[in-house]
Amino acid sequence: MKEISAGGVVYRKRDGKLELQLIRDRFGKITLAKGKLEARETERQAALREVQEETGIQGKIVAPLSVIRYEYESSERVTVQKEVHYYLVEAEAGTLHAQEEEISGVDWFSPQESWQLQLAEGYETNEEVLRLALEKLGVGVAGDSRGEVSGRFPIWTPGMPLAPFIDHTLLKAEANSAEFSKLCEEALQYGFYSVCVNGRWVRQCREQLSGTNVKVCSVVGFPLGAGATRAKAFEAAAAVEDGASEIDMVLAVGKLLEADMASVERDISAVVQAVQGGALVKVILETGLLNDELKREACRIAEAAGADYVKTSTGFGPGGATADDIRLMRGSVSSRLGVKASGGIRDAAKARQMLLAGASRLGTSSGAAIVTGAASESEGY
Repeated sequence: MKEISAGGVVYRKRDGKLELQLIRDRFGKITLAKGKLEARETERQAALREVQEETGIQGKIVAPLSVIRYEYESSERVTVQKEVHYYLVEAEAGTLHAQEEEISGVDWFSPQESWQLQLAEGYETNEEVLRLALEKLGVGVAGDSRGEVSGRFPIWTPGMPLAPFIDHTLLKAEANSAEFSKLCEEALQYGFYSVCVNGRWVRQCREQLSGTNVKVCSVVGFPLGAGATRAKAFEAAAAVEDGASEIDMVLAVGKLLEADMASVERDISAVVQAVQGGALVKVILETGLLNDELKREACRIAEAAGADYVKTSTGFGPGGATADDIRLMRGSVSSRLGVKASGGIRDAAKARQMLLAGASRLGTSSGAAIVTGAASESEGY
């Protein structure tokens, strides 16, 4: 089954200054106008209709931008191939107002304000769309305030900082509010990409990091992956509502080991569908329990299910990240997916080894030690 939506990046020139339209949705996130095609509509017609219905602005399409594609499983367990067509739209008429039942606000912003809001509070799937729009409008966004790292899955090279590639992690059951406050302070101090926490602590971290470029990642089905699929889906949706922009879910390891691949794929698809494009989904394989054939199969399933990343380990199971596993996983997925190394990364040498092997992100509770060269106090993740 195929499902097509369309939307646009809307701009205007006012008093000689360029402004872009951004929406704040009912979850409080920054996003763009979009929606499903109606009967006998073209993608272009749907994009303009959605812009007008959601924001009150009539416009004209200037250029196509991007087509975002992914798969998810519907509530009827039908695999849906989703396409979202985005266009650059010039505002021509109308009065700006938010469609109250769908979004909480809409406004105009300068290109610089738009980009910073996207990085700090937007859905990561929209990042490349907005980047392309700004480039077509003659505005360069070569770097960002996370460090000189740009692109959906940037490649680390020697000499680049490590911090922008690190998910600063605290997943201990006994961790308390003060420790999560410190985690966020360190993420800001060192410029880590995100903090990665259990769902109970997402809201606190998001509130503390509001207005910054540090993202919040939440684990789901952690650390065993053996929970009910519907529970994982609910947990992921709740985390996004609380402010998570990334979800690290543990796949159904037992089902993978008994070769029930359809069940494993449904489990991942349910989480992808539950976040509705509001967060990146990383799938934890727990590589220490798998042979190479199952690692490759898990990567294939994760991509087919619409995930954004494959990830090595929880840090609570046997083994941890290895360069061989990173190379195997990188070679088992397309360039559409990132690879995250986690488990046992406690110093800069190991971090660089993982990145050189092909990792796009590192999960570690030793982030501060890695970037400062201090001895790690962590014995876990």
